[in-house]
Amino acid sequence: MFPQHFTILILIVILSSRMKEVEPEAVQSFPGCTNKCGNITIPYPFGIEENCYMATQYMVNCTTLTMFSNETFKLLDISLDGYMRGFFPMAYACYNSTHMLSGLDSFVWMGRFSLSSTKNILTSVGCDSRADIMTMDGEDSIVVGIARSECDFLQDGDCSGYGCRQVPIPPMVTRFRIRSQRNTGEIGNWSFNNCSYAFLVERDQYTFYKTDIDNMLNRSLPVVLEWTVGHNDCEHSQKNKTTYVCTENSVCIDSINYGYNCRCVLGYEGNPYLPNGCQDINECVGDLNDCIYDCINTNGSYHCSCPFGMTGDGSKHGTGCTYNLKATKSLGKSLYTERDYLIQILDDQLKKDGINEYIKYVAKIAKDCIELEGKKRPNMNTVKEELNQMRQLFVKISLCE
Repeated sequence: MFPQHFTILILIVILSSRMKEVEPEAVQSFPGCTNKCGNITIPYPFGIEENCYMATQYMVNCTTLTMFSNETFKLLDISLDGYMRGFFPMAYACYNSTHMLSGLDSFVWMGRFSLSSTKNILTSVGCDSRADIMTMDGEDSIVVGIARSECDFLQDGDCSGYGCRQVPIPPMVTRFRIRSQRNTGEIGNWSFNNCSYAFLVERDQYTFYKTDIDNMLNRSLPVVLEWTVGHNDCEHSQKNKTTYVCTENSVCIDSINYGYNCRCVLGYEGNPYLPNGCQDINECVGDLNDCIYDCINTNGSYHCSCPFGMTGDGSKHGTGCTYNLKATKSLGKSLYTERDYLIQILDDQLKKDGINEYIKYVAKIAKDCIELEGKKRPNMNTVKEELNQMRQLFVKISLCE
């Protein structure tokens, strides 16, 4: 078997390689606190146990979050981007031929959370029905969205007004009421549809089918809420270092709603609400590695390098690495000289191993491979055969020692 020094020499002359590292998973929860409940990750400022959340409004009961109005928001996931997904009850109204038999309005007061106006849409399903969303200010309310639907031409996948209608919602809604109802003069005209439904749903997460007209009461559809921290915008919050919560290697992002959010700066990932929560991304690992040969990770960044004798930026999406034949030829000559300069620069341990001749032989092969004239360069099969023969000979000698 080759001694360690000999193997390293061959690698330097023939090939530049790198080792892959396994990166630890980024920290999400407060230290010592439950990180997951079921399939849901609970990132700080949210938490389950006492002293694990930033404030009571971020307290999670495993997979549910209680709103200010005591309405339960069943969680699907919480993102450090400032969003969380989950389910609210669906508003409905069911009728016979003369009047409404049963119904439910959805009233929610979310405290410091708000509906996402860009990710949700108000939907009405039913015949001659309407869905209203009203923002609540004490006892007063303002209708901010109405979706009306008819049933003349029902078609699967169509939510443009026949049996289904969708309209956008305004921003900064933190307290609302959703109501489903029918136009009184049309009660009893649609014998196949007893109920009408009104609900918020994440955009592109609901497809209308004709069977939904009579089959929506037990459905749960995702809604997206926005969450923030703090009480002011970034400019004012950063003046008070005691209450400002964005940690090192993070930036403050203003929200159109109440408060602000924190983000790890470019080149870092993790939880910007935790001390040391934003950790350097090792761009030299796995699919992130954009280097052809050597990748050097730095704090918040990285850079590529080319082996000696090659030029370029070393990037797969840049100029890459190309041979500088003049410099490479100089390298070959410096490795193989009549004065045995190569042997002079080797360490003592390598000399004691008694493999000087083999080292010079490898250097000669390297020199021959980088000849400027192609006819003087050996083909790769010849190089492979010579190295293999040399290896077998060295193994035999090592076994006899």
